Amino acid sequence: MKTYLLLIVLALAACTPQIPEKPNIVMYIADDLSWWDLGCNGNEIVQTPNVDQLAEKGVKMTHMFTASTMCSPSRSALYTGLFPHRNGCHMNHGSVKEGTLSLPHYLSPLGYHVALAGKRHIKPPEAFPFETLNSHPDSVSAYIEGLAGEPFCLFFASNDPHAPHREGRITANDVSVPPHWLDTWESRDLNARYMNDIDAMDKEFGDLINVLKDNDLYEDAVVIFTSDHGFEHFAKWTCYDAGLRVPCLIKWKEVIEEGSENQAMASFVDFLPTFIEMAGGIVPQDLDGISFLKVLVDNQPEHRDLIYGTHTNRGIISGKAYPIRSVQTREFKYIMNLASDSLFQNINTHGRTFDPDDASPVWVSWQRLAEEDESVRARVRHYLQRPADELYNLAGDPWELDNLAGDPQYADMKEHLKKELEQWMLEQGDQGLQSEWAVPLWQRKN
Repeated sequence: MKTYLLLIVLALAACTPQIPEKPNIVMYIADDLSWWDLGCNGNEIVQTPNVDQLAEKGVKMTHMFTASTMCSPSRSALYTGLFPHRNGCHMNHGSVKEGTLSLPHYLSPLGYHVALAGKRHIKPPEAFPFETLNSHPDSVSAYIEGLAGEPFCLFFASNDPHAPHREGRITANDVSVPPHWLDTWESRDLNARYMNDIDAMDKEFGDLINVLKDNDLYEDAVVIFTSDHGFEHFAKWTCYDAGLRVPCLIKWKEVIEEGSENQAMASFVDFLPTFIEMAGGIVPQDLDGISFLKVLVDNQPEHRDLIYGTHTNRGIISGKAYPIRSVQTREFKYIMNLASDSLFQNINTHGRTFDPDDASPVWVSWQRLAEEDESVRARVRHYLQRPADELYNLAGDPWELDNLAGDPQYADMKEHLKKELEQWMLEQGDQGLQSEWAVPLWQRKN
């Protein structure tokens, strides 16, 4: 019997990948990229050969979610391992609380150099003591060469495909629009120019990969591609899946199966504890994040049972408070709109308000279309003012077009998820409207 058990143990050990000690970690963060707008995720218009090659070399995590669909809150959550209301940065251009720690504080004592190239959009500086680089390949290469083989964790934060968008090979005649948008020529034109930026983004990602290859570091490095949140209408500035769900590709030679796919649900706050474990450290107990290292190493299909999201319009041009919170399982999403009696106000691409004289061409085209079609009119109204409760069956309605919150058949599900969300908000110190209207002291200082 002992011999039999020993053989089982040895067999299991042989099947478990050996985790390299202190691997180099490189994470590329796109700006305003929807998860489906990559060649490897089904978009046949864009050209993303470099990102697609990463998918072939590693795992596609299909259910990765940001914590908030705006730049500063999303990045602050990623770097601190804390959700927006715990770290303090729940509004755009906001600051984390005094004394908040981030990735450099955790990885530097483990022997890592921690650097950030490109976009920051985080503050104050003392909370994020990255070694800072510009995004030119030569700068990144010189930095890596200067480390003389010591381990590093490098974040490359791109400005693409964020607006302003460029003209290029893709035109409005080449594209359609996703189902959660309204189909006008202006919508297609915006989508086409955004896709031209995706082409440019992929070239930039390829330049970064070439820097790693030129320094003989690509093969053994952990390389990650993701985005801070999704693109534009009914995505960015919301808690819909089009905004919260992000692309996530991870390569790790001989640890992650090449060309694999994993549907475990994970959050941006989970990256920090995962990186700590990769670096050989012990994850602090006071983080919101949960390491998903075992998901990667053992290809485990489950991680989180619930995913939480937050949004406020504070900190944006024309953005008055419109607080939104969400919680979801794999099948259902509940959204709480805390200011449902007021209007959602926000900038759109090339527009500062929803007034026809000052709005974006896309919004003007949506208003024009709404004059002709009642169903379109309802969709436009929904963008401006949303009900207190929204509930969606993600399995049957992935674009969240059919609100089930008023359907008695789903009353129990709605109440269950609402209670889960309210309990989480309590644990986060999120006081809902009270948190939104007040400008915290640490924001006033900056």
